[in-house]
Amino acid sequence: MLPGGAVMTTVHGGRSGPTLALLGGVHGDEDEGVLAVWRILDELEGSALRGTVRAVAPANPAAWSAGARRTPHDGGDLARSFPGDCHGGPTEVIADGITNRVIDGADLLIDLHSGGLRYSMPLFCGVLHEGLWAAAAFGAPLTWLHDSWPHGRSLVAARDRGIPAMYVECGGGGAIRQEDLRTYVTGVLSVMAELGMLSDRSRTEPSAEPRWVRGSGDLDAGATSSRAGLFAATAVAGDLIPDGGEIGRLFGYQGELLEIVRAPRCGVLMFLRRQARTMRGEVLFVLADPCEAP
Repeated sequence: MLPGGAVMTTVHGGRSGPTLALLGGVHGDEDEGVLAVWRILDELEGSALRGTVRAVAPANPAAWSAGARRTPHDGGDLARSFPGDCHGGPTEVIADGITNRVIDGADLLIDLHSGGLRYSMPLFCGVLHEGLWAAAAFGAPLTWLHDSWPHGRSLVAARDRGIPAMYVECGGGGAIRQEDLRTYVTGVLSVMAELGMLSDRSRTEPSAEPRWVRGSGDLDAGATSSRAGLFAATAVAGDLIPDGGEIGRLFGYQGELLEIVRAPRCGVLMFLRRQARTMRGEVLFVLADPCEAP
């Protein structure tokens, strides 16, 4: 058991090979990654696995039990707390345990996320240039290429140890779409086949030519609400929004229209607020720039 109560399931193959670190539920309101990890472990039973899988889901059990994005004990955001601190608060201790016992020494990290309760996201994977091979093997319909990882992510802990990493996002809203779940499971198995951990039968070919976008990926730095109110989305996550295109409307608590929220430039809508009640300064949306496949 890891600090904070998370359980690491370690699956050893019959032959030596690479080590995959697999996380789900770093945010406690994101069930998609947790269920996907459980399904992947089930798929691996009886398989001719080479190497080792270290899987943790939910990665933050206290937050997951509370259905909350943050750790209830200290309000910490585990996804912003890596590499952690063994002498820090509860969230930092969890991050330290995952960094040193799950990520360290792995050949690849896959961190499975989603939009959670408050946000909506298209199904995509995010990588740096050194992780392009993993994104291609995963086969998501959309890939977000980043130049760097924002501070505090599990991906930064991996990068600092010379370990390639990728993350995956989808829908959110407290529901799980079977198609998203299937893509998570088959995508991870396909990446494992690319690593030589599973046979080529586990590879999955994408059903369509994937789209590509690029940009920062720092969701905390998105466009924020100028005032408190009720946000009603007009656009849909994954849409290509034109410069000045409407993304949503912000209403006051008496029903009056306060603001039409528009895109400051053309871009693909990667992160969209789902929860209506909005405080001033909370993120409403994030855009990424369309690009050609690298």
